[in-house]
Amino acid sequence: SVPKDIPWSLPESIDFRRSPKAPVYDKHLYLEDDDKFRGDLGTWEGEVLQEELANPSVIGWLRNVDRKPWSLEIPYEDAGTVKPMFPDLVVVRQDERGFLFDILEPHDPSLNDNAAKAVGLAKFAEKHWELFDRIQLIRKKRGDDGMDHYFRLDMGNSAVRKKVLAVTTNNQLDQVFNAEA
Repeated sequence: SVPKDIPWSLPESIDFRRSPKAPVYDKHLYLEDDDKFRGDLGTWEGEVLQEELANPSVIGWLRNVDRKPWSLEIPYEDAGTVKPMFPDLVVVRQDERGFLFDILEPHDPSLNDNAAKAVGLAKFAEKHWELFDRIQLIRKKRGDDGMDHYFRLDMGNSAVRKKVLAVTTNNQLDQVFNAEA
């Protein structure tokens, strides 16, 4: 009921459920015996991951699975109750600054927990920003060109984070997305 900071460390190996015909992905932090990673990702997760893997600075990533002992867990409050959020992707990039860690959460705007999770991500970013380069809530929506694109609300931007922290409804979050993503 009261979240505590616990250092996140990953084990030598993880358990990961997948179907026998799951697609193969490059650069996962954990590989099977044949040096490949197979996983069943949702459509949004897979498409966001492909966008990320197109960036040559990406050297690794993790599909952060819900409720595993090794999962990254971020608290958020919904209707007065503290709940865990497990952002879908943790991406590792490397550039002249060194290793950069990103939390990416593709999230369907039709879900009732949008505003609460956005505020949770913003609070996490406010408290732990020095550990991450990007903390993003991501939505797929139609752009001005009439095509679907992924729009990213970056909690690392203090002006965006301030607006998100003031959100109490999904409609308000939609407005922030329309203005800032």
